[in-house]
Amino acid sequence: MKRTKLLQKSLTALSVLTLMTGSIAGCGSGAGSEGGSGTQAANGDSEAFNFSSPKDVVFPLKEKLTLTVFVNNPDQSVTSYQDNWVNDWIEEQTNIHLDYIYDLTGDEATQKLNLIMTDPDSMPDFFLRTGWTKAEVTSYGDQGLILPLEDMLSQMDNWNWLNEQSPMRKADLTMGDGHIYTYGGDNECFHCQYQHRMYIYKPWVDKYLDGKLPETTEELYNFLKMVKEDDANGNGIDDEVPMSGYIGGWASDPTVWMINSFTQSVNPLSNTNPTVAGGMVVNDGKIEYAAMKDEYREGLRYMHKLFEEGLLDNQVFLQDNTQFEAKVDASEVNKVAMYPGGGMSCDEFWQEKDGEWQNWEILAPVAGPDGVRYSARCVQTYFEGCLGTISSTCKYPEIVVALFDFMASEDAARHIGGGPEGIGWNYTTEGVSLGGGTPTYETYKLPEDYDYVKDGGLPKTYADYRYTPDAMIQRSPAVERASLRVPDPDHSGEYWLQQWADLYSQYAPADDTLVPNLAFEGEDAKIITEGTLTIGGYVSQAQVQFIDGSLDIDKDWDAYIEKLEAMGVDEYIATYQRGYDAYMAAVGN
Repeated sequence: MKRTKLLQKSLTALSVLTLMTGSIAGCGSGAGSEGGSGTQAANGDSEAFNFSSPKDVVFPLKEKLTLTVFVNNPDQSVTSYQDNWVNDWIEEQTNIHLDYIYDLTGDEATQKLNLIMTDPDSMPDFFLRTGWTKAEVTSYGDQGLILPLEDMLSQMDNWNWLNEQSPMRKADLTMGDGHIYTYGGDNECFHCQYQHRMYIYKPWVDKYLDGKLPETTEELYNFLKMVKEDDANGNGIDDEVPMSGYIGGWASDPTVWMINSFTQSVNPLSNTNPTVAGGMVVNDGKIEYAAMKDEYREGLRYMHKLFEEGLLDNQVFLQDNTQFEAKVDASEVNKVAMYPGGGMSCDEFWQEKDGEWQNWEILAPVAGPDGVRYSARCVQTYFEGCLGTISSTCKYPEIVVALFDFMASEDAARHIGGGPEGIGWNYTTEGVSLGGGTPTYETYKLPEDYDYVKDGGLPKTYADYRYTPDAMIQRSPAVERASLRVPDPDHSGEYWLQQWADLYSQYAPADDTLVPNLAFEGEDAKIITEGTLTIGGYVSQAQVQFIDGSLDIDKDWDAYIEKLEAMGVDEYIATYQRGYDAYMAAVGN
């Protein structure tokens, strides 16, 4: 394994400390109360901790080992890591005591972490979650402050299983220098990958199309036109809105759904969920900007036609969530025929009970004039908050890697994320799973006044009984998440989101056309950051103007392209290409 001079100096200091005191902590080299090996645990240099490979580590260890830990907890109000049932459970299973000497959140966590990385003697044995960017991880790796893990990880069963279940996972965790410094998570939100969905009012489909859903842009246009011209709700008022939506919600922008009938593109005007490489696609290994393609222009032409004829809500780019919700409110009479969204705009849907939402149906992507019929697929990231990183001063990295892999096992993931078996969750084969098959586990929502000592039979009162989901090594690939038991499938929002995503997955573009979550450094990072704001901002502005008619699709298109070129779009694309090429080289493709 690669070792640095920093590591050698730290281990020398540890050896001296051992001779003087006969006790050291697991990995860190500091002896102060604020970090490093401040716990003064009696680990010693026991043969019980000496393993040539993480594959050789057997839990529980023959002797107690204390490891010091840093966690940047995204939600300190929910979970305390030091006084936590999970810690005791891990200790029972592994004979490792986790000493969270840094249990911080928000700006405090960021500031403290920056200080720690300037003073290696204060580094803990490992970092459970840091919140670092890929560029920061690469920088700390180059400085020798954190260890490359790929050789050790390649031996681990759960690590390899997760990579098999999630083919893009390993590549996302591989930095530009070819090293893997973090174990990473796997929390695949299947329905989030296909969040740009469209809903259609079923009674009007029955009325005008004999129940057959539109399958082409032409059929869609004809349906919207009938709704507009025929007083679909029968109240004698011209109040029908064939297709609505708004900017700024969860996948509530209708343009993303429509453009994918003409060309592959995920470039929302706004979305509550971040979009990786908005508008960029890969074509035979080459990065393309969909917003510059002729097919994209034809999509704008189609949307302009809908807008001009009143089939696309003329307030779609102006109204907010409150105005949109009032428009789709059918308490008196239904007015809207179609709208997009990550979920349905109906309170009863989220309350999981009968309601107006049952009159709506998911509409699959429709085929454009050239047969293009894509769902707007979003990239899943596995790097997340940078989960599971080992400091270069760690004395027993093999044990820590084995611990990470243990934490990613099915049983450990259930306990760490759900708490005690039988209290927060349980294994089961009864009922229906999220994916529609036989479940393997179920979770319970515990009341706030639950008595863990009396009702749960736990030996003491814990501040918390689980770890925060975003600050644990998650094991939730799509296949495992789909095995969660759903108590009431007919009314479960999660169940329906899963079924809708399953439908949209049938129209998914190929994996190799998706731009992954790339790492950019130095000048390239500046180009991407500035380009996303300026070039991406102009594309969004022009998109609205082409649709509402402020810009002419034919007369102003060339000027639009010329302005993008003047803004540096070629270098913007080239920078993405450099990042993509480095990414592919790092993962051996």
